[in-house]
Amino acid sequence: MFRTPQVIHVDLALDGYKIGIAWARSTRDDHGPDPISQGQRAAVVLWTDDTTAAFARVTAAGAAALAAPYRWLDRLLIAWVADPDGNPIQLVQPL
Repeated sequence: MFRTPQVIHVDLALDGYKIGIAWARSTRDDHGPDPISQGQRAAVVLWTDDTTAAFARVTAAGAAALAAPYRWLDRLLIAWVADPDGNPIQLVQPL
């Protein structure tokens, strides 16, 4: 359903479920968080209708903010938080 021109990020959809897969390089170079290159090497991508509200809700519930909402590729609104184990979670809204 979504793919960057350099194929560094691919999102798939099946039966209403969506999952995104991005290279660590894309996470670091395009968005700012610096994922580790050994061990845990993935970020979960959650698509939402309202990135700003989702970011506010999860950070108010205790998730660590990694990056406040920002526009990317002129068609997405993206924010980053960490789960309780410190793994990066990307919140994405199509604009």
